[in-house]
Amino acid sequence: RRLAADPHQPWRVIVIDNRGVGRTGLPRRPWSMEDMADDVAAVLDHAGVRKAVMVGISMGGMIAQQVALRHGERVSGLVLMATWPGLPYGRLPELDTLRVLLGSPMRKRGHVESIAKLILPEHAHARAPELLSGWLGLLREQAPRAPAFFGQLGAVLSHSTGHRLDRIRVPTRVVTGDEDKLVVPFNSKVLSERIPGAALEVLPGVAHGVPLLDRDVVRRNVNAIRL
Repeated sequence: RRLAADPHQPWRVIVIDNRGVGRTGLPRRPWSMEDMADDVAAVLDHAGVRKAVMVGISMGGMIAQQVALRHGERVSGLVLMATWPGLPYGRLPELDTLRVLLGSPMRKRGHVESIAKLILPEHAHARAPELLSGWLGLLREQAPRAPAFFGQLGAVLSHSTGHRLDRIRVPTRVVTGDEDKLVVPFNSKVLSERIPGAALEVLPGVAHGVPLLDRDVVRRNVNAIRL
C-alpha cells in the first residue's frame, strides 16, 4: 500500500500467494524454488508486465534470486530481505530456533509466542499481539496447512544459489536485522559480497520480520533502485 500510494513515486504492486498457501493450490508432488520462480514469471506474463523489481523476504528472497537467475530479462532490480543463498555458502540457524520452526505447523494456528520467537527481537516480544495482528488475522482467514509448510521447507533446503550469484547483473539491495535468529545476518553478508555491486543494510534491533519494525523498508529500497 505504501508503494502504490506514494505521491512522489507510485508503483504498480503485484503480490503473489506462493504454492500451497493463500488462494494458490497445493501441488501433489514436491516442488522447488526454481518452480516458484517460474510461477513468478507466469504471473508477470498474465499481468502483462515485461520487467519488475523483485522484492522478497525470507523464502520470497530465495524465489527472487531464482527469478533473477532463470528469468533475468524480467528483473530490473532486487530487494532481498532476511534471506540466504542456501548451502554450502549460507549458514543455518541454531538448533533451538530450528526446533521452534519445525514445531510451528503442529501448534495451534496463529500461536503468538512461537511466531514472536521466530521473527521478532526479544525487546519486541511484549508488543507481539500488536505487531502481528494483521498477520494473525490473515492466518485465521487463510489457515496454512502442514503439507504446504513442509513442501516449502523442502524447497528452502534444496535452494542453492551461492555459486551463481555473480551472474546477477541488476541493482540489488540486501537487508537484514542484526537480531535475526531464523536467517542469521551472516547470510545477507554473503549475498551482498557475491552479487556484484549489491548494497547491504543491517538494521539494529530488528529480527526476521523486518517490515514489522521498519515499515518503510520496502519503499525506501525500491525507490533507491529506481533512482
